[in-house]
Amino acid sequence: MANTIGYGQGAVNNTIGYGQGAKVGSSFSNLQSLEFDGIDDYVDCGTGLGDSQGVITEFSVSMWIKPSVTSGNDLFFNIGSFANSFGQIAFQLQSNKLYVKLNNGNRNYNIAYTNTTAWQHLVFVYDGSNSANTKMYLDNVEQSPTVGGVFPSSLDLTGLKTIIGAGYSVSYPYAGLLDEVSYFDRTLDVSDINTIYGTGVPNDISSLSPINYYRFEGTGTTATDSGSGGNDGTLTNGVTRSSDVPT
Repeated sequence: MANTIGYGQGAVNNTIGYGQGAKVGSSFSNLQSLEFDGIDDYVDCGTGLGDSQGVITEFSVSMWIKPSVTSGNDLFFNIGSFANSFGQIAFQLQSNKLYVKLNNGNRNYNIAYTNTTAWQHLVFVYDGSNSANTKMYLDNVEQSPTVGGVFPSSLDLTGLKTIIGAGYSVSYPYAGLLDEVSYFDRTLDVSDINTIYGTGVPNDISSLSPINYYRFEGTGTTATDSGSGGNDGTLTNGVTRSSDVPT
């Protein structure tokens, strides 16, 4: 079980031990992730990301995941309306498969996934101008996902909410841990993905200019956006800060 950090415990000690993802002489440290209970926890990031992006023809999302269960039906990143099933962008664990669904689920990419014991790094890159450039990476390795549905040349995010840890109407809540969630308004290339993955632990990716960059460090109920978008999220229904991080 993950170690948790309560809101009333004050500031986190800044002493960094070996193996926690920090480099000697660097101010960057990764001490916390978020743990979701699979019942009603989520991070509400509002409509800021959707409104600022509008109609998009490319994007990339990066995050570290450590689910507690893969056999259920858990959405863990969603940009969409609360009136439809999936929204324009949805990351989901369903029946021991990891899905990325686009355009309300009309297009999907999926791979077999049953890992509940170790952190893994996930990247999805969408290129509306060339479906062959839309790719999924796991731990810095390009995957060969099963693909279904019609490929969309663009996605309209206008007015859509961004939810981390659940899906539309806060349904299909995620059980497990998430860390270092970032959104880019461009297609990441192999060099970018190598930089993000680094040595297999999170590192500072500010130089890659993410629009949204949720590190999940700190206290209280704010998920600070360290990207250029400044679109902070709100920890809702008791999302727990955890000291279980990728190492």
